[in-house]
This record gives sequence, structure tokens and C-alpha cells, in this order.
Amino acid sequence: MSTSLSKVVNEVMQEALSKAIKTIEEGEAEAMRIISKTEEEVMREINSMQETGKSSREAAVQRILSTAEIQAKNMAIAAVEEEITKIFDDVLKKLVEESRRPAFKPVMESLLDEAVNLLGRDMVVESDEHGIRMLKEIIAGKTYGVKVVVSEKPVSLMGGLKASSLDGTLRFDNSLEARLERLKPVLRTEIAKMLLSKE
Repeated sequence: MSTSLSKVVNEVMQEALSKAIKTIEEGEAEAMRIISKTEEEVMREINSMQETGKSSREAAVQRILSTAEIQAKNMAIAAVEEEITKIFDDVLKKLVEESRRPAFKPVMESLLDEAVNLLGRDMVVESDEHGIRMLKEIIAGKTYGVKVVVSEKPVSLMGGLKASSLDGTLRFDNSLEARLERLKPVLRTEIAKMLLSKE
């Protein structure tokens, strides 16, 4: 090969090699830009996922805490309700014990007066065995503006009395358990306040 031809071939090869190197370098640079851009996008995505994950985790934690808080409140309410029920049971038990004693007579008289005033007509009153005796003693020593008959047949109640008009159209339950039941809403609120203030 002639020197001039070799020179031309070398120049073309050098030029082609330079172009190839330039193309490779540009390709590498573009690849690096693409890689860098992809990395940035991936990092943004990862950060976004982490934030989303963080938000999701925080939301999950909040849900768990809220659920736990609700469960704790429900347990506290259930515990308060259980205590209130026990208190009512104890109160009723003590009232029943008191209703068997002679000192209960003024209370029974008050229960009878209330029934007479409420019904305002001739009536029959019922009670348990102890109550029947007390009611007879009370009626024997007192005059009402209406006829009050004490039923001889004992009824099942914790104490106190039940009254009904002679024709059976009006009834009034003034037993201890009925009175306590009527007072429960007010007492429940007061007891709950006392129990919760101790915590």
C-alpha cells in the first residue's frame, strides 16, 4: 500500500475512531444522564413510597391507637356499669333488710300516702308478708279520704307495696325495686361521676 494510501486510510480510521469514540462518549454521557435521571425518579418514587408508607404507617398507628382508645373507653364504661350494677344490687339488698325491721314502718306509711295521693280513689294495696302486717297497722291508725283495702295474699316483691284501684283500671308500683328502677337514671349519672373522678 502506498504511503499516501496508508496515510488516507489512517486518517479515515482515525476519523472513524474519533467519531466512534465521540459517539461512545456521547452514548455513555446520555446513558449516565438517563441513569442519573432514572435514579432521581427512583429515589423520588422511593421517597414518595416511604412518605406514603410513613403516612400509611402513621394512619395505621392512628387507627390502632383509636381502636385501642375506643376499646379502653368501652372497657372503662363496662367496668363502671358493672360497679353501678353492684352498687344497685347492694342498695336493694340493704333496703330489703331494712324493710323487714319495725323501723321501716314510717317509710311504708310514706309509700302508702304516695299511692293514695296518686290514685285518689278506693284501692287495694299488696305487699309481701312483712309489708301486709305493717300496712294493716298503718291503715288501722290512719284515716284516708278513700277506702284502702290490704290484700291478704302476699305478692313477690323486695319490699314496699303495689296499689291498684278497686276496678283495676289504675295501678301504681311503689315497691322498693320499682322505686330504685325509677331513680336509676339519675343515680347512675351521679355514681358514674364519682367512680370516674377516682381514676
